[in-house]
Amino acid sequence: MQPLLGPVPDLDLAGLDWVYVGGESGPRSRRTAASWVRDVRDRCVAAGIPFLFKQ
Repeated sequence: MQPLLGPVPDLDLAGLDWVYVGGESGPRSRRTAASWVRDVRDRCVAAGIPFLFKQ
């Protein structure tokens, strides 16, 4: 999920072994809200799926 540019309310984690989330960097990068990242992380924790945030 790179770059994460918005919330993902209908995220289906079925069949996934890992979830990687990241944002953009640089002078023209678009925003990644901490709440979007936390929502994905919390869903991964609830499903027992490893989560990695890169930035």
